[in-house]
Order: sequence, then C-alpha cells, then structure tokens
Amino acid sequence: MGLIRKSMSLTTGGIISYRNKDERVAKYTKQTRNAARAQVAQNAMVLENQRKQIDAADHSNVREEIRDMRATAPAPAAAPPAGFYNDPEDPLVLRWFDGTQWTSMTKPLD
Repeated sequence: MGLIRKSMSLTTGGIISYRNKDERVAKYTKQTRNAARAQVAQNAMVLENQRKQIDAADHSNVREEIRDMRATAPAPAAAPPAGFYNDPEDPLVLRWFDGTQWTSMTKPLD
C-alpha cells in the first residue's frame, strides 16, 4: 500500500499525498514535540540570562553601598574662632562667642 501511494504521488506531481493518515499524524506529533523541546530550552536560556543579570545588578548595588560607606563624611562647617562679636539680639553690645556657643558675657560697643 505504501509503495503504490508513493508511486502515485510521483506520477501525479504531488497531487496525491504519499503519506497516509497515520504517517501524517506521527510526523505532526514529532514536529510538535520537537518544537516544544526547543521552546523549553529557549525559556531555560532566557531565565538563566535573567538570573545572571539580576546577580550582576545586585553585585554592583553592593559595591555602591560599600563605596558609599567608605566615603568620608564631609568636614563640619568651621565655626568662627572664639572672641567678641556683634550680638545677634542687641546691636549696641558685643557678645562673647566661645567657638561653639554664645555666652552671657557682653561688653559695650566701642
């Protein structure tokens, strides 16, 4: 039966298919199975690439955090040296600034 069908396919120029129904089903099943396997392999590669990118991004974030931790803190703003300065509350007197805070010591403006 298979030989007759194949010879008919050749003599009719392919109008009559040389495969019977069971052969067609087997061929389509094999193609579907192979396509599914290829899709699974492709998905596995995509997931692996995503995992590597996430690991690389996480690693760079950790490096940035370490660099930020090692960064030196900015120097505090230098306060003026200790001495008499114009009183911020009374413009007619000078008030003593001890380098960190205003004291109660005052003297009249010269």
